[in-house]
Parts: sequence; C-alpha cells; structure tokens
Amino acid sequence: MTTKVKQYKGFKVQETQDINTGSQLFVVYTAEEWAYGKGIRSYEWEASTMQEAKDFIDGY
Repeated sequence: MTTKVKQYKGFKVQETQDINTGSQLFVVYTAEEWAYGKGIRSYEWEASTMQEAKDFIDGY
C-alpha cells in the first residue's frame, strides 16, 4: 500500500486506504502531530475526499 502526503495550509494530508473496506481515505494531521513520527502521531480528522479534508482544515 502506497500513501501520498500533501500539505495544505500547514497541515499534512495523507492519502491512504481503509484497511477494512479498501476505500480511499484522507487523514489530516497538524504539523506538530506529524513531527512525532509514524506509529506515534494521531490524526485530527479522517475524510473520504480531499475536498472534505480541505474543508475541515479551513474550519479548524
């Protein structure tokens, strides 16, 4: 499984797949949380589209 990470307004948005359903997911992290590293960080929001992720960030 490959994941892509994009940056939007200082947040990191990781594009991945739900391990249970195989559906596409966009997981939103703050820059501070992202710095903790894989396995330690916790996401702020889980979205089904990139637009939903951006809308969450815009309203943060």
